[in-house]
Amino acid sequence: MLRDTLRDLKNGDAPKRLADRLYERGIVYVHVPKCAGSSVERALRSKYRLSRKLIDSEASFSAAAKEVGVSPDDDNRHAILQKASEMRRNLLHYYLAKGVKCITGHAPLGVNTLASYSEAYDFVTVLRDPEQRFHSHLAYNLNGGGGHGAINEDIDAFLARPRAVTMGALYAKYFSGLAMNDDFSTRAAIEASQKALEKMAVVGFVDAMDDFADDLTCLTGNQISIGLHNPTEKNRKQALQLNDAQKARIKLLVAPDREIYDWARKRFFTNLKPLDSVSQSV
Repeated sequence: MLRDTLRDLKNGDAPKRLADRLYERGIVYVHVPKCAGSSVERALRSKYRLSRKLIDSEASFSAAAKEVGVSPDDDNRHAILQKASEMRRNLLHYYLAKGVKCITGHAPLGVNTLASYSEAYDFVTVLRDPEQRFHSHLAYNLNGGGGHGAINEDIDAFLARPRAVTMGALYAKYFSGLAMNDDFSTRAAIEASQKALEKMAVVGFVDAMDDFADDLTCLTGNQISIGLHNPTEKNRKQALQLNDAQKARIKLLVAPDREIYDWARKRFFTNLKPLDSVSQSV
């Protein structure tokens, strides 16, 4: 072992060689926005210090805006966000090809991501009730959204935009493998998302994070503890005031994700996969 390590240091290959020895399999956390993901990312990254990459949303948005050559505003932000999502998808594939052992971030899956990399990687994710997720996402963006996701107009104006349609179908966007300019509300998008989730090693739920942590512990062989990363979330939710018409509009917008979520809830929440079936299902 020491001799191999010294040889790797001499050849400049130590990080990857050591990571391959330390981590038998890689893990990809598909972080859907506002699904308790920041805490999961921190927990996983702490266990893969030698080989980890966070796919950063703010950096990808900045890069996309520069490529388009515009200053972001409410009229063009959706197009920039979609380009940034495509960049993150491509970056996910790049890191997978490089053999990075722990990859996290807001990176949608491609149509062949799971089929191409499931022999070496476990893919995991967390889902949240779509209406709750949308309300949280809306409140976050109205409060600045980390910069790239900011909403600077009133709620009714935003809910009429294509960006709101995409925000309502984030599960379809992240798991269907469709192009970023496709329609995520179609039957094909919903069924493709369900098939992708079926092939993932662990699918967790925001209201059962202890169960998700236990599943990750069994999957990785490392004790995974998931804490609270965003204590201001409650205050943001309290600040969001929606009238009945706005709530009804959101309910309509999240209809594709509602179907995906309700299916996943029945499939994974009451019938957790035993560990020995994980590798067989990917």
